[in-house]
Amino acid sequence: MFSIIITLLVSTGFFPSLMESPAVSVGRMADGNRFVEICSGVAVSPGHAVTLFAFTEDSDIFVIDNAIRFYPDSVVNFRDMGLSMLIFHDDVFASFEQPRNTSPENGAALMIVANHPTGLSVIRTFPMEQLSDGALLLASPPASELMGAPVFDSYDRLAGIVTGSFDPGDGRGELMALIPCNLWYYWVETLLSDAGMHTPLFGITAMPATSGLSTVQGILLLDVEVNSPADNCGLEEGDIITEINGERVYHPEALKVMIQNSPDALNLLVQRDSETAEIVIPSLQQ
Repeated sequence: MFSIIITLLVSTGFFPSLMESPAVSVGRMADGNRFVEICSGVAVSPGHAVTLFAFTEDSDIFVIDNAIRFYPDSVVNFRDMGLSMLIFHDDVFASFEQPRNTSPENGAALMIVANHPTGLSVIRTFPMEQLSDGALLLASPPASELMGAPVFDSYDRLAGIVTGSFDPGDGRGELMALIPCNLWYYWVETLLSDAGMHTPLFGITAMPATSGLSTVQGILLLDVEVNSPADNCGLEEGDIITEINGERVYHPEALKVMIQNSPDALNLLVQRDSETAEIVIPSLQQ
């Protein structure tokens, strides 16, 4: 079998870490004042949750967390990814996980966690291949209760969201598809920054280094503030950051997200004029 499905009721006491999962249940009221569960989602801050766009077109949607209904104050759609963000003025989620500029490799161990009013559904799976739109095909048949569910890697980090199903046409039938975090973390980071969750002061002004500006692509530093953490670790105006911890980067938001989330130092590969340098940024969380 490709996967193992485990239903975890809150009363069982198993998997205590999952009881604090950022996975949330999304529902709406139907005719006759009936509650209808429509999909799962994931809390990405105390007041923000991401779910599937297809289920957020009506204004009566809400999330259930710890048996309490929370109605969003506004909804922002990301149609290209098929995602929506539910925004709450108050903090409503005790557990949350922001996406990062990462995508799981083929064969990596993953766990899908769908939240329901009665408990959690968990599926262990792995990505088999990348589709043309950047989504990852999972080694699991589709299940309606898993739509919109967050997916975590073996380190309990958010790896993406289940977006639907896809038939590769090779006899395997319908399989679930995952939108990895690297395709939508920038959208989340932008919205969270506007909501006041700012990255710690680092001291740079930057933009993507495109082919029109440079033959080297990465994060171009337009200005480095004197005596800032960026200045103190050796970054200079005109530097182009091409890699962070061995991963290729192209947007300033990638650096912002890693600075905000990493408790450890970051290793940068920097192109300076015609030379390459390695620069270490100490964690700003210490």
